[in-house]
Amino acid sequence: MKVKHIFLFVVLLLSTLVVVSHFNITTIFKCDNNEVVIGGSGGYPKSPVSLKMYDLLEKYSSEYDVPRYIAYNVAFLETRYQGPFDWSYDPYLTSSAGAVGPMQIMPSTANYINKRKINKETLKNDLELNIETSMKLLSKLYERYENWGVVCGCYNTGRPIVNGYAVFCSSNKNYRDNWIYVEN
Repeated sequence: MKVKHIFLFVVLLLSTLVVVSHFNITTIFKCDNNEVVIGGSGGYPKSPVSLKMYDLLEKYSSEYDVPRYIAYNVAFLETRYQGPFDWSYDPYLTSSAGAVGPMQIMPSTANYINKRKINKETLKNDLELNIETSMKLLSKLYERYENWGVVCGCYNTGRPIVNGYAVFCSSNKNYRDNWIYVEN
């Protein structure tokens, strides 16, 4: 009789596990920088914002032919992005001039580049939109000026100049020197 009960318990337990594991359970995690990360199956976090930034910078710098060092230097100069392991990175910033998000894009520039109206909050909080807009802008500026120093100066000021920002951005090919690394 006990064997039958144990057998039924095991079958019920295994059935429950199969049913529960079949559904994609989503969990919300609160990170140190007050960012909410949505978790996937099993309750594991998908990725912190710094890893998402890394993936998006890699994707869109390649898609729009912007050298990686330019993309990462702009992210560093604009919001102090320090690589994929920068767990305290906060991309949801607004400058005193009104530029927003990780790449500090002006809403009027985003509207022009994307040929549609984008509200400030969306531009600030949608990392993918912000980064893609930035890479499109850098690419368009390069088509016009054919000089990454001038492009970076124009990105920074709105005018085709070579200032300190532009010199750092266009000459620092060792951009990973600014990154935070996780020690083993």
